[in-house]
Amino acid sequence: MSTTSLRRGILLAAIVPALLTAGCAAGGTGQAMKGAASPPTAPSDMATDTGPPADMSPPATDTMSPSPSGTMSPSGGADAAAPRAVVEEFFSAMAGGDTDKAVKLFTPDAVAAVDGEPTAEGTEGLRSLIQGEEDSDGSPTIEEAMAVESWAFVRATKGKGADETRAFFVLSKENGNWKIARYMTNSAS
Repeated sequence: MSTTSLRRGILLAAIVPALLTAGCAAGGTGQAMKGAASPPTAPSDMATDTGPPADMSPPATDTMSPSPSGTMSPSGGADAAAPRAVVEEFFSAMAGGDTDKAVKLFTPDAVAAVDGEPTAEGTEGLRSLIQGEEDSDGSPTIEEAMAVESWAFVRATKGKGADETRAFFVLSKENGNWKIARYMTNSAS
């Protein structure tokens, strides 16, 4: 297994349970994607499971970086600017109906779980999912962005009330470029 695959697995193992737990704890109120969940701690380079992270408190800023102890600590807003820009570019491509531009923002092995659609995997799966999904209803709001080493996540919302859609992006940095590795949406109601 490559180091990249291992890191992706560890990151997803840290994020997904936190999201699921927050969704259950929020009792269907929509709070899971609105900040009820604390961010996960940084993935460790160790391949063994050492149990749940010790510190799950929310950050003081929108980005985190690993400290010498391996936990995350605030590092300012600059680290998350590039992943945030990729997500904004994705929303812009979707608003303009530019499928090719949108697909190029994803890693070749990306996975997308869009509310009401089958899960899409890889470039062709994403192309099929995105094709014809022009989205010009309002502009998105980036709610949160966080970057740790070569991984980042961005949380966004679009619309209001019963029409609100929430989006969660996991991005990876490979060869100096941020790409969307995982993308998930759901409706608030």
